[in-house]
This record gives sequence, structure tokens and C-alpha cells, in this order.
Amino acid sequence: MRPWRFVLSGYYGCGNAGDEAVLAGIKAGFQRLAGERVQLFVLSQNPQATAALHGLDAVHRMQLAPVKQALLQSDMLLCGGGSLLQDVTSLRSLLYYLLVMALAQRLRKPVMFFAQGLGPLRRALSRRLVRAAAERAAYITVRDEESAQLLRQIGVRNASIEVTADPAFCLSPDASAEPLLREWASLKRPLIGVALRAWGAAGEQSARPYLQLLSALEAVCEAQPILIPMQQPQDVAFARALVHQSGFARPTPLLDQATAPHQLLSAIAHTQVTIAMRLHALIFAVRAAVPPFALRYDQKIESQMRLFGLEQNIAHWHDFDPYEVAEKVKELLAQQAIYQEKLSTVSQAMEERALRNMEIALKVIGAC
Repeated sequence: MRPWRFVLSGYYGCGNAGDEAVLAGIKAGFQRLAGERVQLFVLSQNPQATAALHGLDAVHRMQLAPVKQALLQSDMLLCGGGSLLQDVTSLRSLLYYLLVMALAQRLRKPVMFFAQGLGPLRRALSRRLVRAAAERAAYITVRDEESAQLLRQIGVRNASIEVTADPAFCLSPDASAEPLLREWASLKRPLIGVALRAWGAAGEQSARPYLQLLSALEAVCEAQPILIPMQQPQDVAFARALVHQSGFARPTPLLDQATAPHQLLSAIAHTQVTIAMRLHALIFAVRAAVPPFALRYDQKIESQMRLFGLEQNIAHWHDFDPYEVAEKVKELLAQQAIYQEKLSTVSQAMEERALRNMEIALKVIGAC
């Protein structure tokens, strides 16, 4: 029997560790459920990088002929996961994903909204187009209740909407980052992972509160902060700029050698608390039962933290008080054992919900 073939459309091959973690999780989930019976084709911005990192067949997502050929050879298009259907980044990005879905449907291939984090949809045109695409979808899974509510708010009547979880929860920590952390793991201080990103209009984001935060973590928590960039090259450049501007007697460690999802998950698993603006740094922390603290820049951050039952561990990126955050982190360190027990339960539940995405895809094409 030939394998079941799925085409994956997402923000893959763009250097974003979160999206690569989604892809790695999708691969791991399908392997667990169906082994070699599933074959994945990835629409990637960098097919060579995707093949090297994930061992998956990939074609350039902007080249129509290869994309069409991949769809013709497939059984189904999976659109997601991640925050694809939103118009904050640009309307052009939204239109791209909708056009790929329209092409698949024109070729008579079923389309599934796959672990999507939808919105915001600020334009009336965006809402109409997403509603039309959702009504034609064979099935819809979303990673949080807010995304399901948004679909209902814009008038989607498709009955097959299910709240699951991010596919990154199908990944598990390993020892891959141990060589990178060896220098700091021997310290007699807690390790605090810090995953930041540049955000806001030009000139709006000052380095000062982030530098104060790094200093406060050392002073208040007697901890060693470690910068963990989650996107190449933007987060690396931002982290290096912070290190350069800090002027600390002992430079803040920067884990810029870790780029693969399993390395980043492993690195975060070795921290005692993780502070993050990046969504998948928070997901990795929960997956590894490490207490997370979020610097919220987007609604998706609050949605996921609420899903984890951690809405009390949030501050806004624009006006947070570094010393208040450090005091909260000190509390998390003191309650680490309690958090580990709670987060282990949450992580297991999220893993089961993440696997539902793959179970549903296989069911839709009649594979199970």
C-alpha cells in the first residue's frame, strides 16, 4: 500500500524556531500514529534547509509549478500550524495562505485548518475571505479557544471546529543542548532562560528595561540569565546588541549556537525559569515542566498562558517593571517543585490534544 501523503503549508524555512518546532512536532506526531505510512511534503521558503533540518521532502512555497505538483501527488493539504491567518503582519501573507488552500481545492484535494492560531483579522476583507475558506475546509483544528471564538464571530458555521493544542507538544526534551550549557550548568546559581524579540515601531523599543531585567535577575534572584534567541537572524542580532550595550563585568551568556527545535527545547529544559516574549519558548517551558513568565506583545501569548492556567505570570512588554518581574521570578523559583508537578500534568494533557490534530487528519482521508 502506498503511503498517505500530506502537503504542509506554513511559515517553514524562514528561520523561526517556533514554526520549525511546529513542523518537527507534526512529523513526530504522524510517526507515532502511523509510522512510515505517512509521507509529508513541505512548502518551504528554503527547501534545502527544511530537508536538512527535518529530513522531509520540500519545494519552494513561492514557485507555482512545484507547489501544484506536490498537491497533485498528495491526499490532503494541511494549512498550519502557527499564526498564519492574520492580517497584522500583512494582507499579502494572509492572501498567500488562502491562495494555496484555494489551489488545493481546485485540484479537488481536501483542506484542513491545522492547529491554527487565528487572528487578528482587522480588515473586513480579511474576515470575509477567511470565513469563505473556513466554510470550505474539510476540518478545522485551532490551538486555543480564542481562535475558535473568532471563527464563530466572523460567521463561520462549519461544524468541524475543534480546539486541540500546538503540535510542538509532540516533542520531548533530550540531551542535545548539554554541551552548549556545560559552562553555566556547573554554576551554583539558578539558570534563567530569557527569550526576547525586537518589537514595536522603529525607535519605540528601548534596550534599557531589558538590560535592567537581566541585572535584576542577577541581583534579586541570585540567578544566571541566559539569552536564548528563537529566530534567526533577528533575535540573535537583538540579543547581541543587548550583550554589547550591557557593560556588565561578566557578559550575559548568549546561546546563539542552538538553532534546531530539539536543541532549544533541551536548553530551556535545563533552566529553572524561562522568561519569554516568543510563544514557543513558553510552550517549550511548559513541555519541559519549567515555570514560564511571559512578556506579552500579542494576544496569542495571553491565550496560551490562559490555556496553561498561568495567566498570573504575564506582564506587558511595553511597560513592565524589571524589578517586579524579577521578584515574580524569585517566587517561581521558590515554588519550582509545585510548578513542576502542575506543568507535568498540563504538558501531558497538551501532548494528547496535540496528537488529535494528526488523528483527525488521518481520519478525514480515511486512513483510520
